[in-house]
Amino acid sequence: MSRPDEERQTGRSLIPGLLISGAAVVALVAFVDFSQAITALRSARPFEMVAATALFAVALTGRAAASRELVDARTGLGGAFAALNIGYLANNLLPLRAGEAVRSLVLGQKTGLGLFGGATAVVAERLLDLVFAASILLSGLSAVGVESSWAPAATAAFAALTGVTVLVVIAHRRHPIAGWVEPRITSRPQLVGLVNKLVAALDGLARPRRLIRATVVLASSWGLAVIVFWLALRAFIPEAPISWAAFGLGAMAFGIALPSSPGAIGVYEAMWVGALALCGADPASSLAFAIAVHAMTFSFTSICGLIALVNEVSAGVGFSRRAKRVLTGKDPRA
Repeated sequence: MSRPDEERQTGRSLIPGLLISGAAVVALVAFVDFSQAITALRSARPFEMVAATALFAVALTGRAAASRELVDARTGLGGAFAALNIGYLANNLLPLRAGEAVRSLVLGQKTGLGLFGGATAVVAERLLDLVFAASILLSGLSAVGVESSWAPAATAAFAALTGVTVLVVIAHRRHPIAGWVEPRITSRPQLVGLVNKLVAALDGLARPRRLIRATVVLASSWGLAVIVFWLALRAFIPEAPISWAAFGLGAMAFGIALPSSPGAIGVYEAMWVGALALCGADPASSLAFAIAVHAMTFSFTSICGLIALVNEVSAGVGFSRRAKRVLTGKDPRA
């Protein structure tokens, strides 16, 4: 594909997300008094935001630790943290959550498992994320007394749990499955190599202790995330209970799964404002909180991702070109 064709394809991929983000921004402009939101931003309590940022760093490290367990500790915590934040940096800059593929690529390189090996761990983690996000949303619905159907969240949790179970079963049966497949593809050495990498990639899921540790650490990271957003929320709405943060976090986690502009700008804020409005919060204060916490998470992951990218791509001539290839998932080393 020529460069102009690639640019046109990239431009077309932006359209659905930009339309959804644009609709979210229009809704915010129509229903929220921005002058009051700016006033709320200026009067925010700094201590809570500083504490939230510090805890966010801990929660992010916990997520990297869970990722490390899912790849059977084939990379260190630093490697898993770097892959995670390079993926977040790509999500912040590119549409359609392209960072998931980028993270899979970087994680696969650091573990020696290749793109599919990294993707296996990322998919397992995302399925567990869906279980925790749905659980937090359901608990938030109950705690804040919002009259809304619980069925979609429960269905999502059940589907994700089923997906994890299927992956674990395949992981435990990986050697017999590979033994059945390999004689049928002996004439395709590349496919044989891919099967061997997939077998190795499933090692973490096949080890109960690894999987349990990853699940516990990821659950703890989600628990910390609730506290992070609660602390940040209290900087704008001091009387806000932790249940508001839990409900909002669950709603936001599902909301940003929609196509949106890079960084989920607009959609992120609209989901928080909508969720907090159902709790009875002031829309202007809710928007001020959403803008502040989005800026905090966006800046923190972008800075960490940029540092990791600089370390990942050696300096010298062509650095920007090679960095771009990593961020767009086109690294020839994959």
